[in-house]
Amino acid sequence: MTIKFTDVNVFYNRKSPFEYLALKNINTTFEAGKFYGLIGHTGSGKSTLIQTMNGLILPSSGTVETDGVVLQKKTKQKIIHQAKAKVGMVFQFPEHQLFESTVLKDVMFGPMNMGVSEEAAREKACYYLELLNVHESLLEKSPFELSGGQMRKVAIAGILAMEPSILILDEPTAGLDPVSHDETMQLFYDVYKKIGITVILITHDMNDVLEFTDEVKVMAEGQLAGEGETADILTDSHFMTQYNLEVPHVIQLVQDLYEKGIVLNGTPKNTAEFIELYEDWRQNNA
Repeated sequence: MTIKFTDVNVFYNRKSPFEYLALKNINTTFEAGKFYGLIGHTGSGKSTLIQTMNGLILPSSGTVETDGVVLQKKTKQKIIHQAKAKVGMVFQFPEHQLFESTVLKDVMFGPMNMGVSEEAAREKACYYLELLNVHESLLEKSPFELSGGQMRKVAIAGILAMEPSILILDEPTAGLDPVSHDETMQLFYDVYKKIGITVILITHDMNDVLEFTDEVKVMAEGQLAGEGETADILTDSHFMTQYNLEVPHVIQLVQDLYEKGIVLNGTPKNTAEFIELYEDWRQNNA
């Protein structure tokens, strides 16, 4: 069990004319080693939920347990710091966070800032850079001399080098061209598979949610509107329509074929799987 929410409420501007209940009675668990999608429209409470995981926002009532660290209304800063160390955050364009003179120094900065020795920080940096296929010949180069894709890998290595238990991806592909989008999502998925870290993806792209996540949690008006296995949630037409969520392209294709009497043997997660299932149907119904 990595993250557990128990009866969590969050108020903004408490006891003022602008008081607003941002999270309403949240009870849910993010289990260790899974890839989650966190979806919902702007203002649904996704960002507030994420910020309670590492203590950027404390619950007004209830508790959040992040990998053994309990956060509640009056949690002290020392405890909050422990929670922050367990959560790695990747925002849009993570390469914009680079600042050191060399690739190696940039990745070493986070661990050393957490009190790790220079030697240990170097070992961690080299390990995660190698994991992300950043060649050792680049370690002493300025990160600003690298390609956009390589810069992104260096920035992500810097987050992983702090060895968080949970990796949160906040709209990580927003603004990217289609090729960079696909490469970035595949990169995160490869990291997830290689090191077994818990990943939470916040996105409006239902195609990415379908292809990469194991389970989905849906937020609406500060409440948990639904949760479950990804395929079960995204193929529930009534639920998706009720919360005005876009159906993934391949799911729409499957539903269109079903209406024509063509029933595929399974739920595809991407275009390649759809083509494979459709070809199987054609061969069996020739």
